[in-house]
Formats: sequence, structure tokens, C-alpha cells
Amino acid sequence: MIPVKLPKEVLNLFPTWEYRCPRCSTYVESNKSFCPNCKTPFDEKKWRVPPRFLKSHDAMSKYAHKVLAPKLTPKQRELLFQYFTDLFSDGQAGSTMETSSNFDAWDGTTGNPEVSTNQAHHGSNSARINAVETVYKNITSTAEARHIRCYVYFVSLPTSNNYQVGICGFAPAGFHGYPFFATAYKDPADSKVKFALRDAYFNNWSITSIQPSSGQWYCVEVKYVKGGTGSIEIGGNPEATLGCPNVNTDYAFIGSPEGTQGEAHIDCIVVADTHIGQETTTQTYTKTWTTDALFKKLGIPKTLGVDAAFQKQDTLKTFGINADFLKRDLIKSFTVDARFGALITQTIARQIDVLLKKLDVTKNFGLDAYFGSGEAETYSITFGLSAIFAYKVRLPELWLDENGKIVLNTSKPYTWVGS
Repeated sequence: MIPVKLPKEVLNLFPTWEYRCPRCSTYVESNKSFCPNCKTPFDEKKWRVPPRFLKSHDAMSKYAHKVLAPKLTPKQRELLFQYFTDLFSDGQAGSTMETSSNFDAWDGTTGNPEVSTNQAHHGSNSARINAVETVYKNITSTAEARHIRCYVYFVSLPTSNNYQVGICGFAPAGFHGYPFFATAYKDPADSKVKFALRDAYFNNWSITSIQPSSGQWYCVEVKYVKGGTGSIEIGGNPEATLGCPNVNTDYAFIGSPEGTQGEAHIDCIVVADTHIGQETTTQTYTKTWTTDALFKKLGIPKTLGVDAAFQKQDTLKTFGINADFLKRDLIKSFTVDARFGALITQTIARQIDVLLKKLDVTKNFGLDAYFGSGEAETYSITFGLSAIFAYKVRLPELWLDENGKIVLNTSKPYTWVGS
């Protein structure tokens, strides 16, 4: 079962089957003649099994980036990454930073960063940076560009020129060499702290005009394009660009890789192949979200059925009866004067819709009739019988058959004199 709803053209990019050797359980490419491990001759029909990536969306996303994407054309990869963009995230609900108060989801640290409960953009925890400290993650992607977005809260800012509090960015393989990252930098030109882009490879800066303040959260996003043009966004707004060195950046990181002065908390980190943007209540969600997650974000209770919420024809027809009565000021009880010859309790199971001209009422009702001297009785309503009297319907002809049961004459038309 596909874990998310994907269009046919995207599903066609994935293999329908995987092939596993029944002798040694080695997964084998379909173009092989035998198992590379035990040399058993390949049998396509007998070896095929459901793909492993169907276990979860995370597994499918990992397969899309690490296995499938390198085999696709640029046009096919562009289509694929419309639905599988996130490469890594931490700091949100359910992440290790939140549930375990550690950086186990990452590949390593430099210095001594810590998970703190003093500030959090979402949840209870964030990464605290107050020295030359980083937390990094190995990212594998064939996309032309890569993005990292986080939220940063400054406890204190640099007080000396040429010092900074690093925020997030990318670095070469093994996290050695020269990083490309966003920072809060004290510009010696005017001794003011400003958001900036830093390229340590060529020792270049691109300084924005935005001056951060301590005590509030900022959304920061960095774009890196190998040998192209990188950029920084603050609060969803592009603020500066800077040329990127022609160097592979296999690691995404948060924190300060150099020249630190000040303290910051970093939370809600996302690394992706495409633009990420801010987290807001009006955020447009990607098609890879599950229905439950979407309903939770939109505040829709899980007990609401999708059909009932979005397809009016499947909404239970009993939902609006009382409201319908209130709008028409119908009375829910009535008095009937009946003059009949015997006391009979009778259930009429016929097309009551013909009488009431309503398709959303129960088709069975009980009629207690007193026969003999004239007497008034009050009946409780079960669905909308008051409509008969409120609409001033002239009932059709009734008579008793040989067994003493009421017979409803449906051959004659009914006269409707009400509105």
C-alpha cells in the first residue's frame, strides 16, 4: 500500500517490485542473471516481493532521494522532488530533540552544544549555542540546490566588531573546510549587529540591513547552490545573496563554526531540496502529509468522516431535521381529534415521503387512533409529523379491511393546501 497519495506519473517512477533471492534473502537488481551473493539463477516471477519503501513515507522518501533520484533525468527529478522534498528535520514534535533531549538524529557535534528547555519555538526544547559549537547532519541529494531553515532566538548578541553568532548553513564533506552559513554579525562599518551570509571558503560576506534583537524568534533560511548563487531569507523575505564556492557541501549544520560571541537557541530545523518557508497557521502543506496530520493542523476532529466533511451527499440525513424545523417554526407536538369505531394501534410502512414530500424522514411511524366517542390525544413527534399539520395536508382516504387493519388509498392524488 502506498503510504501517501501520489499522482500516477510519480508512482510510475518507482519500481513495481523488488527482487529477493529466496536462498540467501539478498535483494537483487532485475537486470542480473544470478544472485551476486549465492549465485542462485535469477527467477523474476519467483523472486519478486513488495518494495521495502512501501513500509512508510519516511522509507519511501529515503528511497526517492538515495536510490531513485540518481537514476532519473533532470526533468523526472524535478517532478519527484515536488512530493519528496524534506531531507531531514529536528526540533518538531516527535523529534529526538523533543522526545529524548539529545542530538541522536544528527551525525555529530563540535564543541559542546546542548539541548535546552529555556526556550523553544515549538514544543519544549531547542539547541543552545554559546561558543564555537555546531550540530551537523550528512545530507545526500542530487538536487541542484539545497535549503536549511530554522528558528533562532538570541539570548545575547556580539558586542565586539567582527564577532558573530552562527545560525545555520552547509559545510564540505566530513565537516572540515570552509562552511557557508547565516549568522548574526557585528559589522565593523557601523558597529551594528546584522543578519549576514558568510562564505568562509573565499572569506566573503553579504550583510543585510536587518538588525536582530535579543528576546524574540526569527525564521532564517539559507539556500546553497554549488558554484552558483546562495541566499538568505529572514522572516520569509529575501534579504541578501552571495556566490557559493564550487564545493560539495555534504553536511547541513546549526550553530557557530567560528568567531562566536553571544548566545542563541535554535529550533524547528528542516533541510530540503526546495524552498521551505516559514511555519504559519496558513501554511500550504505538501502532498506528502497524511490525512490525520492535515486534519490536526486544520483543527478538524478525527471523528469527522472525510465524506461527511467534504461530500455533502454522504452526510447523514438526520443531521439537519431539528434545525430545519426551527427555521420553519414548526411545532413539535400536536393534538388530533379522532372519531373512529374501535381502538387500534397500527404501523403504516408505506411511502410516507409521498405524504410529507420529504426524502430525509423515517418511513415508519406509529398511529394510535381512538375509536368511539370523540376524544383528543396528544402525540409525541418522532421525525416530523407536525409537518403534516403545519402544512395543512388533507390526508388521503383510509378504511378498515376485513382483518381490521387500516388501508391507505394511494391511488388518489393528495391535495396540498399549505405552503
